[in-house]
Amino acid sequence: MSDLIVVKDGELAFNYNGENPELMRERILQFKDALMALPSDEKVEFPVEHVFVDGMYMRKMFAPKGQIVVGKIHKKPCINFVEYGDISVLTESGFARVKAGFTLVSPAGIMKVGIAHEDTMFINVFRTDKTTIEEVEQEIACEDYAELALEYIGETP
Repeated sequence: MSDLIVVKDGELAFNYNGENPELMRERILQFKDALMALPSDEKVEFPVEHVFVDGMYMRKMFAPKGQIVVGKIHKKPCINFVEYGDISVLTESGFARVKAGFTLVSPAGIMKVGIAHEDTMFINVFRTDKTTIEEVEQEIACEDYAELALEYIGETP
């Protein structure tokens, strides 16, 4: 399917060799496309909790141990938290294995791939005035970088 994820020391790991960000973006998109092409009975839907409060939207996603997670491209920056668990996260900028208590700000334009090493609760918090999940999804995420470029830069990549 892809060489983005390999088995290393008996565990799933990212095959990342310091590629430039454009090449890594392409590898991540190819990996996402390969996963989306799998039969529906091989795909996993992860439980997500949505919380709205005073101009903020929090998305809590539970990733079971051993599962691979691929997110959408973020149109807006967000704050990321790992509430509990252990997960490796890959973006175009590299990867890190993070555990409960981890906090980071992700800039706009980032797409994440995760490997849950333990049952993990991963949280994103976005600033928004939208009040429905559908409106927020449209505001904060997209499927490809061409859409991101058209919306925020006014040109294609």
